[in-house]
Amino acid sequence: MNRVSLVSALAGLALLVGAPVSWSLAQPESTVGDLDAVTRAAPADTAMPPDLDLEDAVPSLVPDPTAFEAEEPAAPPVADPTWIRLPSIGAEAPVVNVGLADDGGMEIPDDVSTTGWYELGVAPGEASGTAVITGHVDSREQGRGALWDLRRMDVDDIVTVDHADGSTSEWRVVARTSFPKDELPVADIFTRFGEPRLVLITCDGEFDPTTRSYSDNVVVFTVPVDA
Repeated sequence: MNRVSLVSALAGLALLVGAPVSWSLAQPESTVGDLDAVTRAAPADTAMPPDLDLEDAVPSLVPDPTAFEAEEPAAPPVADPTWIRLPSIGAEAPVVNVGLADDGGMEIPDDVSTTGWYELGVAPGEASGTAVITGHVDSREQGRGALWDLRRMDVDDIVTVDHADGSTSEWRVVARTSFPKDELPVADIFTRFGEPRLVLITCDGEFDPTTRSYSDNVVVFTVPVDA
C-alpha cells in the first residue's frame, strides 16, 4: 500500500463517528494482551556481513541444479469476507467491500449494522499482511452499531469470518487497545508485510458534539487460530 493509500485510510477512519447512545456503561481497561506481539515485522536485513569471505561472495562457475527447479505454484486467492461473528460480545454482521471514497477517505458503510473490509489491502487469511475490518460504533438515527461492544473483547476471544466461496476462517484475539485518532499506527495496521493478522477497528473515547466524532479508535488485533 502506498503512502497516499495509508493517509487516505487514516482519514477514512475519522469517519467512524456517531452520536453517543448511552456511553455511561462501565468502561473496560484500555489495553489487554501483548501489543509487542502484534507490531509489524521489520523487513529482513539484506546488508552484506562485514566479515564475508571472498569465496562466499563470488558465485560458483558450476551451475546450481536447484536454480532450475520449478517454482512452487502460487496459492489461490483468498475469497472476500462476507460475514463476521464475535460470539464473546454477542455480535455478528455482514461484511461488504470498501475502498476509498470520492474525498479520498476510507469508505465506511452507511448502515451501522454492517461492517466494511478494506479491499485495497489484504483479505483475511492471506499468507502475509494485515486485513482490516471497520464499522461505526453507533449512530443517532440508527442506534448501536455492529461493533458497539468491540472495546469489551478480550484476549483469546474468537472471531469467525465467512468467505464468499463458502469457507470460514477463525481468528484469536491477542491484544486490544485504544489510540487517539491522530496517533493511530496506520503503517503498522495497513500493511502487506508480517504474519497474517485481522484487525478490527471502531470508535472509542469521548464524543465531541461539535465535530460529531469520537476522540479515539479501539483496535482489536487477532491472529489465525491455527497459528
